[in-house]
Amino acid sequence: MKISVKGLIFDYGGTLDTNGVHWGEVIGQAYTAFNVPVSRERFREAYVHVEQILGGHQALIQPHHTFMETLEIKLKLQFEMLGLTDFALSHQIAAYCYEKTVQTIRRSSQVLDVLSKHYPMALVSNFYGNLRTVLREFNLTDYFQEVIESAEAGVRKPDPAIFRLGIDALGFPPNEVAIIGDSYKNDIAPAIRLGCPAIWLKVKSWHAQDETIAHPYIIQDIEQCPPLVIPA
Repeated sequence: MKISVKGLIFDYGGTLDTNGVHWGEVIGQAYTAFNVPVSRERFREAYVHVEQILGGHQALIQPHHTFMETLEIKLKLQFEMLGLTDFALSHQIAAYCYEKTVQTIRRSSQVLDVLSKHYPMALVSNFYGNLRTVLREFNLTDYFQEVIESAEAGVRKPDPAIFRLGIDALGFPPNEVAIIGDSYKNDIAPAIRLGCPAIWLKVKSWHAQDETIAHPYIIQDIEQCPPLVIPA
């Protein structure tokens, strides 16, 4: 069943850069691949704590920081919290995750290229203040008429107000703007509250309870998005 809309809003982190895999899962899998000697529980604690630090202290990540630099900052903070001192290893993990991101964004770009021929699009993301630098880094800037970043907007998901900014920028009523994201809490639930059609990129969530949630528009790969919204 197709969705009839006039504009699209995409999430960034966990959607366009990982194809639906939560960043905690991406980095956690890298820890396993590099045999980092910490339990999954300790890693999760460190991951959440570092995200809270970065969300509350914006000076740690500057607007000019690239995504590789962002990953290096995050991994170093995680290692410090975990009592690990091999920062050469944290750099290797950051580089490993970065390469995976490059590969995924290459595929996402092809999807955005198709969709941009049919719809104006906006990007709405919780990020650290350097999202525009990251978008330029990955050649994604030109796909979006508006970029709404939490660090600039002063409001964060799951508050629907941040999506309202994107809807207003596109200039259509909510029922004519589809929101695409990987997080039920941060993307899909706010979309429903606003009256927007929502496409859930449901692949590897951070929260086990998400597995029990039903939703009419679920995809397992970003490449499944165009057939849902582009008229036949």
